[in-house]
Amino acid sequence: MKKALVWLNLWVFALLSACGQSVPSEAPKNIAVTAGDGQVTLTWTQESGLAYWVFYAPGSSVSFPGSTATTGYRSFFGISSPRIILNLTNDTQYAFAMAMSQDGSKVGPVSDSLTATPRPAGATWTVGPALSAANLNGIAYDGTGFAAVGSGGALFTSLDAVTWTALASGTTNDLNSIVHANGRFVAVGTAGTVLTSTDRLTWTLASSGVTDRLNSVRQNGGSYLATGENGTLLTSTDGVLWTRRTSGSSANLTASATFSGRTVVTGAGGTLLASTDLLSWQAVGSGVSADLHSVAAGTAGFVAVGAGGNLVSSADGLTWAPVASGTASSLHAIVFGSQFVAVGVGGAILTSRDGITWASVGSGTTASLTALVFGQGKYTAVGQSGANLVAR
Repeated sequence: MKKALVWLNLWVFALLSACGQSVPSEAPKNIAVTAGDGQVTLTWTQESGLAYWVFYAPGSSVSFPGSTATTGYRSFFGISSPRIILNLTNDTQYAFAMAMSQDGSKVGPVSDSLTATPRPAGATWTVGPALSAANLNGIAYDGTGFAAVGSGGALFTSLDAVTWTALASGTTNDLNSIVHANGRFVAVGTAGTVLTSTDRLTWTLASSGVTDRLNSVRQNGGSYLATGENGTLLTSTDGVLWTRRTSGSSANLTASATFSGRTVVTGAGGTLLASTDLLSWQAVGSGVSADLHSVAAGTAGFVAVGAGGNLVSSADGLTWAPVASGTASSLHAIVFGSQFVAVGVGGAILTSRDGITWASVGSGTTASLTALVFGQGKYTAVGQSGANLVAR
């Protein structure tokens, strides 16, 4: 595929060169490259009547056609400013150069190379305007947009996690968590509330079959798994029809995550449950007695967070060990995108590449943060009194 792309670029270049039209005398102006998470954003001064090219490859410089044999070399034609270049490797330096052509002309002069190094998001946060007075308890991403839910049935949607629209949810019950999986959003809340949508716009109430408060809903394999008070565990393949499972626990169960075929559920008093089939559950020791509020799975295993800054990790979901978080703030949520990010009381935010070594970063808010999600190359967190913030 790579060789085919290279030969296609060379063929287009040769075709344009043969047309004999006027060639631009200079390279594009005011080119800038801004690094993101696994991506960069390329901007320049775009002039009408010209077609733009970008050439890039790992390293400190790139040229066309001289770099076409370089491993990782790519080019795009007919682009517009701004242009996001995706699928880059974090912590790897890339070089970018640009050129332009007129209709039917060959490519003009190629710009000097500019370099940028993509890096995991999570270090720098931008706080948006409060969405409402309602506390926001959950947020999910479906590949094109976001949905956030909260107290009193609050529901908001957004295409970019910057501009949000309030929608009627059809319930006044608190909504505590939301996930997108299997082509459907599913939100859960108090009194066994379940709400579903396939388009972020139209929402339908479903019956969970229970009246317990549901704290969390996650995708676990091909199923949804909802966790709640009094040891409540529910599973569903479609988010509409739910089956209660025997957890063997009476604890308030708060969240779940799956890694390498094993699902782990967190709960009050350091509770941890593990299962490989969502049917049979076993209690495992966490090493802490604090309430565990959330759990996430990364490339090396699980990390769970909880009250008082407690944090525990496990490679297999069965053997757990406490990890120093560096904070006494209670942590409410954790996700793994390109790294682990945890959020909590007073705007606390922690990041970690490996789940073991953690760094505290400034959030720009003192509002307690209760949920976050990774999507569009950024983390988005929500929380108290409509708080919402983004880290690219």
